[in-house]
Amino acid sequence: MLRPPPAIAAQPPDDDPLAMLERLHAGERPDYCLYLRPITGAPAAKKDLLSVDVEELLLKAFDPLPMLVVDEVGKDGSDAGLPDESFLMLANCARVLLLVPTAEPRFGRRLRLLKEQGPLDRCIFLMPEQGTLGSADWPALWPGACAAAAEAGIELSGYTCGGWLFRLGPDAKACTFRPIVNPTVEKIAKALESICAQM
Repeated sequence: MLRPPPAIAAQPPDDDPLAMLERLHAGERPDYCLYLRPITGAPAAKKDLLSVDVEELLLKAFDPLPMLVVDEVGKDGSDAGLPDESFLMLANCARVLLLVPTAEPRFGRRLRLLKEQGPLDRCIFLMPEQGTLGSADWPALWPGACAAAAEAGIELSGYTCGGWLFRLGPDAKACTFRPIVNPTVEKIAKALESICAQM
């Protein structure tokens, strides 16, 4: 009589932060981009066939580098989210980080942590085009994000329409701006390549 084969344990998905932490604690050093999804910019549901999903374009533009998403959207104020030491470990082991500045206190805490103990020089920032990343009013939200970043000693520029990717210089000031108006995978990939070349 043939015995059934032993059950194979399901592997956790590579885009799960907790699964990635387990791999890092086990001594693995996978290559990935850490994306801190903006709390005010929950994943957007496509309204029609012509609407742009910037997160999907970013995911494809970073390929073959996988994107690990830290998603704290929908957490209430009493939930601290991923512990700081866990976030720092994920950040320090990432090849590059993708951040969307907001005025949310949790984002401000993450930004200060990156400036004080993390790889701020490996961060790429997104200034979202209006109508992308959910229903957030980015031109209205951006001044608050700038003020919150200033509290962490980081100087962002004022909001400019069209969508931009940028990094921070050694003086913690925004620099190396690359436009991604009417974004496509190719346009975003070219902008990312240009910014990474300056890091």
